Amino acid sequence: MQQAELLHSIFSDTNDLFVIVRANRTLEAYNPAFGRMVFGAEVGVDFMDLVPLKAQSRVIGELVKAAGGGEVMLEVPHTDPDGRARMVEYRFFPLEGGMVAGIGRPRGGRLSDKHALERVRAELKSQTRMLDEITLELTQVPFIDPVTGVWNRIQVFERLTSEWSRCERFASPLTLLLVDVPGLDEVRTTHGPAVADGVLKNVARRLKTTVRDHDIVGRSTGDQFVVVAVHADYEGAMSLSRRIRDAVTLDPIAVEQLSMNVTLHIGGATSRSEGVEILEDLFRVAEAALQDARSNDDLVKVVGEGSV
Repeated sequence: MQQAELLHSIFSDTNDLFVIVRANRTLEAYNPAFGRMVFGAEVGVDFMDLVPLKAQSRVIGELVKAAGGGEVMLEVPHTDPDGRARMVEYRFFPLEGGMVAGIGRPRGGRLSDKHALERVRAELKSQTRMLDEITLELTQVPFIDPVTGVWNRIQVFERLTSEWSRCERFASPLTLLLVDVPGLDEVRTTHGPAVADGVLKNVARRLKTTVRDHDIVGRSTGDQFVVVAVHADYEGAMSLSRRIRDAVTLDPIAVEQLSMNVTLHIGGATSRSEGVEILEDLFRVAEAALQDARSNDDLVKVVGEGSV
């Protein structure tokens, strides 16, 4: 229905006749110009009732072609509200759901000019693309952390589950990093929660620019992020951890005219780490590594193959 609504909005104020016909031939929608010109136009009316009997078989055949994916040009006779016969030149093209859209002008107009139809189709394509982008953003909202703009914990776990199945199937390594940002409770007390949120936003931005496009960045809980790196073994996990550490900690973060140095604790594990047999083990081992990093004031602790 999105295409139909979009087309209807495009043609609501034009002098061209515009109509959408359902798969069962009844009218789904039409613009005011169609209503003024075609006697009997009403949503739900059979389009064939608006066509003289002798022309109905020809019109039906062409509408079937359009519904099947074709684009047809068709002259359709109508009767206007004054009882006069009017021949309208239409271009019909398919819409989603088996519907057909028709754009028409009385014979003698210039709708038959291909440039007119190309303009219409180009506008439809552009607006449909924008609609798809908006729809995509709206469907992602429930999975996005509202503060940082990265995936939330639920979505991270869903995607990690999928990647875990893939790594098992193809025997490829997988890395999970838990990235903790300590000291933000003090920032909240001293400067307020908005500043602490600003720090988290900046950390998230630096994380996203450091990882690869196909890696996963999300917010875990509180002031902790999670990074999932596909096809990354212990060496890859260590390399990525160091890049994250440098990207976040080497340069101060500016928030609301404040400049703050941020530290990190990173705990990680791979699908091949000691003690990892199932997905839940991956989280458990990574969390233990993060706790070790906190306790020993290390920046990075990744459990490797054969490590304890």
